[in-house]
Amino acid sequence: MPLTVQEIKHLSCPEDKSQIKKSDGNGLFLLIKSNGSKLWRFRFRYSSKYQEMALGKYPSVPLKQARKLAEEARASLVHGINPMDERRERKRSKGEDKNKLFSTIALKWWGQQKDSWSEDHAARVRRWIVIDSKSICQLHIDEIDTRHITDLMLAIEAAGTPKKAPNILAVINRVFGYALGHRLIRSNPAQGLPLGDILKPLPKVKHRAAIVKPSELGQLVKDIDTNQSGNYCTVEALKLIPRVFLRPTEIRNLKWEYIDFEDSLIRIPAEEMKRNREHLVPMSRQVEEQLRNVKLVTGYSPLVFPNQRDSNKPMSKNILTNRLRELGYPADVMSAHGFRSTASTLLHEKGWNSEVIETQLAHLTGTATSRAYNRSLYLAERTKLMQEWADYLDLLSDQY
Repeated sequence: MPLTVQEIKHLSCPEDKSQIKKSDGNGLFLLIKSNGSKLWRFRFRYSSKYQEMALGKYPSVPLKQARKLAEEARASLVHGINPMDERRERKRSKGEDKNKLFSTIALKWWGQQKDSWSEDHAARVRRWIVIDSKSICQLHIDEIDTRHITDLMLAIEAAGTPKKAPNILAVINRVFGYALGHRLIRSNPAQGLPLGDILKPLPKVKHRAAIVKPSELGQLVKDIDTNQSGNYCTVEALKLIPRVFLRPTEIRNLKWEYIDFEDSLIRIPAEEMKRNREHLVPMSRQVEEQLRNVKLVTGYSPLVFPNQRDSNKPMSKNILTNRLRELGYPADVMSAHGFRSTASTLLHEKGWNSEVIETQLAHLTGTATSRAYNRSLYLAERTKLMQEWADYLDLLSDQY
């Protein structure tokens, strides 16, 4: 007799047996095992041999669905097709289809490229593919056209992140280049897409606030150096940042292993720098003295300026900016990042060589070859510059 839903629910295997079978008729039966599992099976004859085909596990596959699967298998047999062979072919075809998905091909390209990037950038590119480009991820790459990519760019703009669009389009373009090279497609729909005509113009970049008048800078440095209220690391980090030209994130992540007191250098490895290049910062006498004193206090941590709660983690992201606000410098007057602009402006006014200044700011200068083979570019000049700058800040501070 055919099985019923209620009967299946209450079926169990006797204690003295490892498994039992309960038939639903026409080759379909339920295999009940001693561990409580209930498995659908379909028994059929093909080429004079009996075979059993697994149809899934109850209750994930209910009675109604199991009967439907058995009926489909019987229909294949009527046409002389082994239902197990047919299922294997469907799985193989499905696997081939998956290999043609944009996401599959894009992640293959990503895996090939990621070792040439920093860990952060590799993670960022993967997010652009998997999350930001999800509307095309499940499409076959040869089905994607300019309309799909245009819609994606418009969706990115509508989500309030239009600055991502050029970067994501560049990644998509490279993925299609990879697919072309492997003969998976015949054309690249992302190539030459006029993004500037598709999206609204981006608002003009607002430069970070920076003090560039010597008199105002002198007062700022004096306020920073003389006000000792607040957390020790925050106070000392804000004292350091005007004198080393580093970005706030580089100050926050500064480690004692980067500080070379013997050669009076801060050696920051490539992975900690925005441009993914090793950077050298000559220490002035003032900076070296400050860091020696700081080490007496925070030398227990790998970080120069550790987090109060966890010494293995850096200070909070906005802590230097907040410190400036506490000292009375609002966002439209001075920012933690603005010290770099301050130094650049005033040193250019003093007549320093622009390439020496830009190199010390860790901006790209010279040819790619010279940057690759000469990591100590202009080091003698930069050592002189950093000492003169520290002396200049002391002079301004003493005047106020």
